[in-house]
Amino acid sequence: MLASWHSRGAQPPAAAAGGSLTLVGSRTFTHAGTGSTFAIPLTSLMGGIASAPRTGDLVVAFIGQAAQQNDDVTMPSGWSQLDRVQSVAVRSSDLYVIYKTMGATPDTGFDIVDGINSKHSIAVTIFVYEGASTAAPAFTTATGTATALCNPPAITPTVAGSIILSGGASGHFSVVQTFGSSAFDAFLTVGVEGGSNDTTIGVGRFAWTAGAFDPAVFTFSGSDSTQFCWAALSLILIPA
Repeated sequence: MLASWHSRGAQPPAAAAGGSLTLVGSRTFTHAGTGSTFAIPLTSLMGGIASAPRTGDLVVAFIGQAAQQNDDVTMPSGWSQLDRVQSVAVRSSDLYVIYKTMGATPDTGFDIVDGINSKHSIAVTIFVYEGASTAAPAFTTATGTATALCNPPAITPTVAGSIILSGGASGHFSVVQTFGSSAFDAFLTVGVEGGSNDTTIGVGRFAWTAGAFDPAVFTFSGSDSTQFCWAALSLILIPA
């Protein structure tokens, strides 16, 4: 496993939280087929206080892509890209993480452009929070090859009331599969078949209290292979 630490949007100093983070809702989305511009909806959120983002809410999207080559996926205008984590194998895997604080007219969705013309797939998890800082989240990344089993990296918040979002995506050819993890307060996972380039993504959220958080390796519902690989990222949301 290769892991790295990133501090774009510098890690905040240790301090008491100024407010609290509230889950507005979350959802998953999948796409497979030919390269195109397609819409990812932000409506029909579940598990929180609303079904769609409101003004001031922070939206974070984890977007996993599998293909027989690493190919650019163009992210939406007006959103910030936290990172693109790449892992290359017979079935390559990219993980994009983007975020945006909603303005006076909240987005109902966003478009991305996938440049691959065939044999690809994309799986998405979306989390929306009320009361989050607008600063770029601190994050860590990790990648691995010869397995589909994601091992998200450890991360250590310093602000009371922080929420950790940690997850990863795998490129494989095991058709529609899911991940599993008991390390989180809640866990979203979804898989999609993409013409022999299949994607599974899983992202968990964890309410931090103290110390480092290091989630265990995910379980995988399909058969593993040395031709697979994974890309993962853990980030910290802090109260505004």
